[in-house]
Amino acid sequence: MEGKESDGEAFDGYISDTNSFVTELDGGAEVLALTREGNVQYQDCNLPASFVTGVLTSRVSRMQGHALRTTAHALAQNAINGAAVSFLGIFDQGYYDKLGYGTLNYSRHTTIDPATLNVPKLSRKPKRYTKVDAEILHNCRLNRRRFHGSCNLYGVGVTGCELVWVENGFGLGFEEQSELTHCMWVSSKGVHGPYQCRWMAYQSPEQLVELLSVLKSLSDQIHGVLIDDPPGFQLQDFLIRPFANERIRRGGTFDAATRSSAWMQCRILDVEQCVGAMTCQGDPVSFNLVLSDPIEAHLLEDSAWRGVAGSWVIQLGATSSAIVGEDSALPTLSCSVNDLSRLWFGVASAESLVTVGQLSAEQGLIGAIDSALHLPSPNIDWCF
Repeated sequence: MEGKESDGEAFDGYISDTNSFVTELDGGAEVLALTREGNVQYQDCNLPASFVTGVLTSRVSRMQGHALRTTAHALAQNAINGAAVSFLGIFDQGYYDKLGYGTLNYSRHTTIDPATLNVPKLSRKPKRYTKVDAEILHNCRLNRRRFHGSCNLYGVGVTGCELVWVENGFGLGFEEQSELTHCMWVSSKGVHGPYQCRWMAYQSPEQLVELLSVLKSLSDQIHGVLIDDPPGFQLQDFLIRPFANERIRRGGTFDAATRSSAWMQCRILDVEQCVGAMTCQGDPVSFNLVLSDPIEAHLLEDSAWRGVAGSWVIQLGATSSAIVGEDSALPTLSCSVNDLSRLWFGVASAESLVTVGQLSAEQGLIGAIDSALHLPSPNIDWCF
């Protein structure tokens, strides 16, 4: 059966501007790994990042290690090209742990009745956007208000493919001085929904409120919209009688239960660059870091990048640093890059990683590290 015309259009955008890595078996391409360049906001700075946007494996090459080796090679090239950290979405927890990834925090999404949004009535009409406006919409996303953990993916194709990937999508937004400043992309279903707000982009809290007012303006006929918590906010703060609404809708087509999932992972590719971006509170903390990295077992023998395993001297403070070596006068912390990535990004404390990870150190050092790290919960806010 032939695919829809939009399938080819979506795939063209999906692979455009990506780094493609292929494994051939018996003359046939059986594994494809795609990575896309971009950046991640870490506290107040942006770090170069790579995003694994797809790992496709044929049925004849499953469970043979080819996908892991192909992805490991892709990550090595990303690191050589300057990426400090890598992100990906997972099909389940455990598989990409073998390449040094650690699971990120939960994201929350709720189906709301837009009529219950406690926001002002819309005072001006939004402008309509379609798939032909991919570049305009992509630039609006790149220029949105950002928070700790927010990611930008480069290449208009990454937005373009999203606009055609789902059926019945539409964009609504507002311009200031002929520039699109805030917008959202929504997919529709049925006469009364539920709709799904795929993403929002805005530069100020006031613009967020105006986008929510747009959703409220649809509530005369649309009874449900699936939407994520906006970065920096709890969606519940914008709702009238959220618990009563949840009880009324429980189990129905427009069930308003809040759902959470932790389906994103990250791993550090450059320890010096990542630690150097940290600004910590309180008294400085210095220690030896003995770091393990499982990716080395999956790299090609001639790979110029071998992961980040080794011994480091770490200093955390108003300025932070990681230097290869060791200092016999300092206490020592041992962990995997999986654990270090979660600790660094603000997902898990050192204390918790003693229990659920491979982190070990004397209790005084663990307490000092957790006292120094006061990071907000990271929010990726760009699904890929």
